[in-house]
Amino acid sequence: MASALNIRNIGDDRKAALEEEAARRGVSTADVVRAFIDEGLEQAQRERAQREWVEAARAGIEEEHARLERNGPSLARLRRVRR
Repeated sequence: MASALNIRNIGDDRKAALEEEAARRGVSTADVVRAFIDEGLEQAQRERAQREWVEAARAGIEEEHARLERNGPSLARLRRVRR
């Protein structure tokens, strides 16, 4: 359900900066606020996805390390060198 977002106590300095940015861009203050919110959400999603990827990669590396500790390297035993 969509509802109005009212931000109270944003402060005069922030409000003035938003109005100035809106004037420079030639758009409404609401459009500037929406753009900033969208950019912030996209950045948070990218950073979360990156952290999740790193955690998954770390788990894979730790699993591979444990396998190598148990069994040793398998590729070196199976590979033939052609000359």
